[in-house]
Amino acid sequence: MPRPTVSVIVTAKNEQETVERCLAALMKQDYLDYEILFVDAGSEDDTLSIAHKMAAGDSRLRILQATGNPSHCRNMALRLSSSDIVAFTDADVEVPSTWLTQSVGTLLSSPGIGGVGGPNKPTRDHSSEFVKAVDLMLATSLGSMRSAQSYDFREKTVVKSIPCCNAIYRQSLLTEMAGFDEELIGCDDTDLGYRISRAGLKLVFDPESEVLHYVKFSTIRQFARLMFKYGRGRGYASKRKKYLFSGPAIPAAGLAMILPGILLVCWLFASLIPLEFVLAAYAFLIVGYSLTVAASQRNLGVAFVGPIVLTAEYLSYFAGFLVGLFDRAPSRWSG
Repeated sequence: MPRPTVSVIVTAKNEQETVERCLAALMKQDYLDYEILFVDAGSEDDTLSIAHKMAAGDSRLRILQATGNPSHCRNMALRLSSSDIVAFTDADVEVPSTWLTQSVGTLLSSPGIGGVGGPNKPTRDHSSEFVKAVDLMLATSLGSMRSAQSYDFREKTVVKSIPCCNAIYRQSLLTEMAGFDEELIGCDDTDLGYRISRAGLKLVFDPESEVLHYVKFSTIRQFARLMFKYGRGRGYASKRKKYLFSGPAIPAAGLAMILPGILLVCWLFASLIPLEFVLAAYAFLIVGYSLTVAASQRNLGVAFVGPIVLTAEYLSYFAGFLVGLFDRAPSRWSG
C-alpha cells in the first residue's frame, strides 16, 4: 500500500535568522512523497529571498505570498494542497529527518486520531546561564501555564490541543472543519483542536515527534511583550468563543474579578493589609516553586530567576488578556 502524500505548510514573517535551517531540515526528511508550501506574510527582511534561493534547488518547495494573520496564510496554502495529509510548522522551527515518518505513522495508527503533535524544545544560537535558567523555568507546569509542552510524557497521550509549530492532520478532516478561524489572532490552533475533539476525534501528543523551536527573546522585557501578545490573543478568543475560556484564561479572568474586590476591601477598611497578604502569599508560592525547580534541575540560577520570570509572565499575560477582552475586532498587532 503506497504511503499517503503530505503537504508541509510553513508560515513566516521576518524570519531571516532561522528560515534557512528550517527549510534545509524539511528538505532532508526520510519520507518519500511530500511537498513544502512556504507562505511568506509580507516579510520586510531577507526571509523571502532566502526561501526563493532554496526553492531554486528543490522542486518540492513552493513559495507563496500572502497578507494577513497566520490562520489566513495556513488556509490559503491548505486550499492549494492536494495531499492526503497536511503538516504544519513555523519558520523558526527545525525538525529532525524522521519527523514526517514518525508523525504520519502515529496519525494513521488509529482512525480515531484526528491530529498529532509533539514536544517543541526551546533552543538558541547564543545563550547564557541567565537565559538557561529562564528556559528551565518556562518548561515547568507553572511556567508554561500547564501547556502540554511542559509535561515529560514518556508515552503517547491524548491532549486538548496541539500547537501549529508541530502538528499534522488528515486533509479531509481540515476541509470538514473549514480550516482555521481567520478571525482569531492567537489560539487558532487551540480552537481547531477543540473543534476536532468535539467531533469525537482524539489529538495525540507523541513524545517521539520532537522539534527544536528557536527562542527569540533574550531579555525579560522581550519576554513580557511576548506574553502580552499571547494574553491578548487568548482574551479576544475567549470573548469570541466561550469554549476557549479555559486553560490560562481561567486564572487571568479570576484575577480580573478578584483584584477589584481586594482593592475595595482595602479602601473600605483604609488598610493595605488584605492586599499585602495576597501579595505575600503569591510571593511565597512562586519562591517556593522556584526553589523546588532549582533543586530538581540542579540549577541555582532558577531560584533567583524563577520568581522574576513568573511575575513578568503572569502580569503581562493578564494585561494582554484584559486588552483582548475589549478588542472589537482582530487587529494585526501580532503580524
